[in-house]
Amino acid sequence: MKRARILALTATAILVAGTATAAAQGGGSGPAPDVKSTPGVAEVAPSAAHNQYWSTPVTITPGSSALASVTCPTGQVPTGGGAGTSSFDIYLLDTRPSGNSWIAYGKNTGTFDQSLTAYVICTVP
Repeated sequence: MKRARILALTATAILVAGTATAAAQGGGSGPAPDVKSTPGVAEVAPSAAHNQYWSTPVTITPGSSALASVTCPTGQVPTGGGAGTSSFDIYLLDTRPSGNSWIAYGKNTGTFDQSLTAYVICTVP
């Protein structure tokens, strides 16, 4: 019992001391410092633009699968990509880079024509 009281008093003293130290240093009061004005922290800008390009929508008939692809402009390379669909009935089977392009492969499990569109994010290497 005596040991539990000693531990509780010690923990309370540490918390009070820590709170007092933080208050004295201005911790927790006021807004966070602006990173741009923090000494020793440099502002970092992207080294190149990352533009996004979309393919023409590809119509997929019910029960069929189709491929949509889009290519980066000359001098740029793909850094990411994906696909968009016109409905929840399109299941994406694959989406990946292929050379200087991005491809998306999907299947229409619905009962109406749906569309699939691929997109690619390109940058200068």
